[in-house]
Amino acid sequence: MPRVALKIAYDGTAFQGYARQPALHTVESEVLRSLVRAGAIRDSKEARFQSASRTDRGVSALANVVTFDSSFPSGVLPRAFNAKARGVWAWGVADVPADFNARSARERWYRYRLQGAQDEQGLRTTLSLFLGEHDFRSFTRDRTRTVARIDVAAVVREDDIIHLEFRAPSFRWNLVRRLVAAALAVESEGASREDVESALHNRSNVDFGLAPPEPLTLVDVLYGFPFRRVSDPTTVDRIRRLLAERIASLQFAAALLGAFRGPADESAGTQVNSADTIPNSGQSEESSGDP
Repeated sequence: MPRVALKIAYDGTAFQGYARQPALHTVESEVLRSLVRAGAIRDSKEARFQSASRTDRGVSALANVVTFDSSFPSGVLPRAFNAKARGVWAWGVADVPADFNARSARERWYRYRLQGAQDEQGLRTTLSLFLGEHDFRSFTRDRTRTVARIDVAAVVREDDIIHLEFRAPSFRWNLVRRLVAAALAVESEGASREDVESALHNRSNVDFGLAPPEPLTLVDVLYGFPFRRVSDPTTVDRIRRLLAERIASLQFAAALLGAFRGPADESAGTQVNSADTIPNSGQSEESSGDP
């Protein structure tokens, strides 16, 4: 039976993680559900289904890769998938050999988005420590596979946004987020570069923390062969509507923030202090009992 690979994108914040788990809405479960509904596969085991990367909960992807056996015509498969999927979009397809393994990528490319003023040169200096092959046991939750080779660890500026960019054949569990946390700890002077070097050489058990997942995106997974981009006007229209809804929501949030920060009611003549108008119930906000 032919084997096919799809490039998929998703907003990780809309799911409860990537890997299939009972009773949880995950990216992988949505992909499998949509493939079955589209008639591309009957079940994951028979189709030898694989995912290239199992991103952490909250991490998004522009180009993760899934592969499976299917007799469904590959040229129309992405559109059939997109018609059934919710929150996951297929935009590329490739016919691959029967022994193709999605995990055997040449390169995985991640970007972590930062906003605000940053010490770009300081970040570059810290990131350079991670280049090459290291035993990253102090930077991963994986206890059995801790050695990895990082080919790119760089700072990339795009307008007012700074990205920390990482490229490697593979990454260990939580590795990128812990490397980001270490670089930011050095920038804020909560740690030193010597602390990072000591952790890299396993001379100390410094915990630099774990950076939040939402700013992290899996940009691409590369294999050395091209994927065919698909033409799917219906899905493009859906994404445009989604973008318009998100913009409208952000505009409302900005207006709401302005209402809280704006001038007091002119008829009252003075600004109202919310602390003076809400009686003290003896409970903190966190223990108020509200759902």
